[in-house]
Order: sequence, then C-alpha cells, then structure tokens
Amino acid sequence: MGERLSFVVVFLAGVGAGWIGQTWYAAAQTESAVRVLAGNTPVAEKEIPSSTVRATETAIGDSGSAGVASSTQDVVANDAAAQPQPSRVAGSGDGSGQLEQLLAERRYFDAMTLHQDKVRAGDRAAAQSKRTILKHLRDLLESRNSNDFSDLIQNYLSLYYDDIEVLLLLAEFNQTSGSYLEAVDVYLLASTYAYTEVDQNNVNASFDAFIRTVDRQYTDQKNWLSLINLYSHVNASGLLTSSYQYRLAIAYLQNGDEFLATEHLRQLVDDSLVGEAAVLSLNNLGGNSTIPAQPAESAPASSESVALEKRGNHYLVDLTLNRADRVSLLIDTGASITTLWSTAFNSLSTLGNAVEVERRAFRTAGGIVQGTVYSVSELTLGPYRLQDTHVAVLDFDAGDDSRDGFDGLLGMNVLGRFDFQIDQE
Repeated sequence: MGERLSFVVVFLAGVGAGWIGQTWYAAAQTESAVRVLAGNTPVAEKEIPSSTVRATETAIGDSGSAGVASSTQDVVANDAAAQPQPSRVAGSGDGSGQLEQLLAERRYFDAMTLHQDKVRAGDRAAAQSKRTILKHLRDLLESRNSNDFSDLIQNYLSLYYDDIEVLLLLAEFNQTSGSYLEAVDVYLLASTYAYTEVDQNNVNASFDAFIRTVDRQYTDQKNWLSLINLYSHVNASGLLTSSYQYRLAIAYLQNGDEFLATEHLRQLVDDSLVGEAAVLSLNNLGGNSTIPAQPAESAPASSESVALEKRGNHYLVDLTLNRADRVSLLIDTGASITTLWSTAFNSLSTLGNAVEVERRAFRTAGGIVQGTVYSVSELTLGPYRLQDTHVAVLDFDAGDDSRDGFDGLLGMNVLGRFDFQIDQE
C-alpha cells in the first residue's frame, strides 16, 4: 500500500482509459456520484523541455455503469378554471403552451415531467413536445447559457439517456466550451446508442466534422501536443479510423517524435485510404534504416522525478494548491479535467482564492450531472508550478471515496502538459 514509485515528468501527453467509479441515481432529487470530467489546459510557469514523446501509460479502466432514475416531487399546474390539480403535471390536452411556460420559467424538472407523461400516454403531441424542448436547448446553446443548458439536458438525459439528437447537442456544447475530450466521450456514447443506420451515419458525420474542426484549429496554432492528446483519446475510445491515425502520426512527426510517427505510419501502408500517403511519409523520413527499432531505454537528462504511491493497479500523486494545501490525487488519463471531491475542496485553507469559472454539465458513467469549474491560482506538481489551473468540483459528496485515501483525480488538463513514464521499479 505504501510502496513508493518514480514518476518521470518530461513534456507532453499520453492517454489511457479513464477510471470511473460506479454511480447511482437516487430518488428525491439526489444527484449521481461521478468521476470522469472535462477540462481546460493550464499555463506552466516553469519552462518544460520539449522532449521526444515516449509515453507509456498505465490504463485505468472503466468500472461499471449506473442505472438512471428520476427524482419525484409535487408539481402544481394552473388552468383557466383554477381547479384543484394533481401532484404531477397532467399530460392531457396539447400542453405546448404550458411546456413553453415551464421552460421559460426554468422549471425543467416540471417540463420533463409533462413531456414524460405525454410520451407514456402515447400522445400525438409528444413529438411536438420534444421539438419544443430541442428548440429550447438549441436557444440556450446559441446564447451560451451553460447553466440552464446543463440543468435542462441533465433532466432530459436522466430519463432518455439514449436520445441521439440530445447527445449530439451535448457534444456540440462541449465543443463550444473547449472541452474536446469530453465531446469525444459523448460521441462514443451516441455511437453506442445509434441503433439504426441513419442514426449511425448522423453520429459519424457529426463526429468527423468535429474532429476536422479541432484538428484545423490545433494545426493552425501548431499545438501538436494538444492534437496528439485529442487523437490519442479518440484511439482510447475506440473511434480511431485510419484517417485519424494518419493525422496522429503526422502530429507526432511535427512534434519531433519520429519513432511513434513511424510506428503509426507502418500500420497504415496497406490501407486503401491513406496507404499511399503513409508510404510517402515514411520515404520522406529516409526509410526504415534510419528509424530506431525501439524507443530509448532511459528518460532524457532534463527529466524530473515525482514520487508516486501505488494503490492496487492505480497510482496516487501529491499536489500542492496555492503553496498551502496538499492533496492526493489518483492519476486518471481518461479524465480531461482535474477534479477534487467536494469534501476535499471544502476543506481547503485557501478556498477563498479559488475563482468560480462556470457551472456546466459533465457526462459520467451514470449519466449527466452538474458541477462547478474553479480556477486555482497555483498548482505545484513536483518542481513544476502551473498557473490558473482549472479544477472541477461535482455536485456530490464522495464520502465512500474519501476513505480510500485520495482527494480526487489528476486529469489531462495537467497531465497533458507533460510526457511521462511510470517507473514500475
């Protein structure tokens, strides 16, 4: 349990499958426990050497998925005659005006109760009801109203978790928020629930447009580390096509890592779509004779070591917030934003220095939950100090997790700044 390891930090990113604990939706409006998140990239205060990428990571696998249950509450609906009403919104009549009023008043639980009653009753107005909800979600998305969008989409997906149209809206929301890894996770979920060929084609087209947009953005910025991180996450999610793998190889090449670039290009030489381009790129590298057969055995001389603690198949690392609060975080290459359990966050002595950035929705193994993203002025990992790092705090109390001896997850918004290796010895 107390075994100490060595954590070699260089400069870039690797990805693996994320560690997600089981979550459960309880009745009476109790929100889910959650661990997989989205994030933003901090700016390192200390210059980090741009070393060749040789990332080999320990994958932390998903663990289970949660069922979905909706909470219940009494809802009083007013009608023209002001007659006594039942405790739930009735599904009789067209109800479109009532639904629009509930949405306008941000009574999203009540709105979904009304919509659910129509769906259960097989009401022909259910289709119109869904169109009204989709329009409201689109309006919130276009107005960048992340709080209300997150609230409504959480209520919707807690009931209809496999709705492709709404999942694609959530992926678009993550894209506009800059949470690209989280968007990939939502596309994976949508692909899983795309039971028809039409739905699958819609998901594939939307995902490809998303990838091309983000690739173009990172390429224009020459931000090869983030592009590698994106495609590596796509690969870990099982969504990597030969075209995406070729782009990953080029990103490695542009970042100066000929070994990993060559490894990916060699796998593509017989591909019908990108085979010729892969062969041309390999020839431009000088052929196989100039490419090393395996990566270097040792880390670059400029690397730093950070002590780790092993817990089963997982690894914990200590971080310091604002040079005062020390927390122990589980390394999770599938978490796109660093996370603190609410109990740990609320116990920080420098809590007042954390600046709230936004409220937003997070996709988790158990569904969609809300949380708050804070900006922490300084985070220290070994000898490195990161400025204005984003940390997510979810709307749940991870009491069961606190006893495991760690305070949250170290996600890719921090890990993505480094090339790292875990020294098993």
